[in-house]
Amino acid sequence: MAQATTRSFAGYQVLLESTTTPNTFVAPCGLTERSVTFSKDVSETQVPDCDNEDAAAWTERDVVSKSVRISGRGVMAKESEPRWRAAYDDDAPVRVRIQKSGTAAEDGGYWLGLFHLTSMEDGASKGQRVTKAIELQSTGPVTWVAAS
Repeated sequence: MAQATTRSFAGYQVLLESTTTPNTFVAPCGLTERSVTFSKDVSETQVPDCDNEDAAAWTERDVVSKSVRISGRGVMAKESEPRWRAAYDDDAPVRVRIQKSGTAAEDGGYWLGLFHLTSMEDGASKGQRVTKAIELQSTGPVTWVAAS
């Protein structure tokens, strides 16, 4: 039996474009959980059987739109607060890179697209560190760039 090859937590990163250096992407510190959801909205059409109209129709689906959602949770790192605040304050979207470690043969590379920071939540419990939760949603296409 062959064991699966996996990536470490650091091998799957969410990076935001620097506010001071274009085309430079930085991973905000503090996220201890992150997830990326790729979704498609579809329309449905019931297509009848022309030879037997009493038979159940099959549902056919056509893609209407695509979207990507990024969510993350962790501790509130003071170093990252200005970047998160800037992303929230700006009405324009932020360029985001979703980085997968590895070579092209190992399916390494990144997705790149524009995202709006749609949710930012800070929380605190007595006896623990302040936490942060974020959500970003894509606007426009998110493209895959294979590792070179």
